[in-house]
Amino acid sequence: MPKKMGVNTKAEAARARKSAADTERKEKESREKEDQYWREAEGSKSRAAKKKEEEAEKRAEAERKAEEAKKQQSRTAAEEEYERMVLISNTNRDDSIIEARTLDDAIAQMTVVDNLPPDRHPERRLKASFKAFEEAELPKLKEEKPGLTHTQYKDMIWKLWKKSPDNPLNQIAE
Repeated sequence: MPKKMGVNTKAEAARARKSAADTERKEKESREKEDQYWREAEGSKSRAAKKKEEEAEKRAEAERKAEEAKKQQSRTAAEEEYERMVLISNTNRDDSIIEARTLDDAIAQMTVVDNLPPDRHPERRLKASFKAFEEAELPKLKEEKPGLTHTQYKDMIWKLWKKSPDNPLNQIAE
């Protein structure tokens, strides 16, 4: 007699899953058939139930229309207000308007160049002004002292820059 082999556990588990799925599907189909039967047997709804549903739908529709009208009205008002605000010109930075009570005051306001306040932050312009100074002085130094290295020219320009009236930091002391 041949020796009996063991049971393939994976195959058994797969068969069990398959049979469970089949039974579940069959139960679901039977439940659906039964529910369908009872829905058909129940028949049409009563007049009172239909009337309640229609009234609820009408109320919901009326509320939705009221909200839409409210949104449209608020949007229109906001757009009109915005247009009014945009159409008004901003006179805060308008240089053409001069408010003065006397002729001397008006002339004083028109001559802006003389009334410039002292620069409080010259260090902000330091790098740009040094670059311009360097571009102007480098050709002059190369003519006066030919044969130096670029680093030597840069050092000489820096020494001249420290004493230059173009240096914004020197302008503060004046």
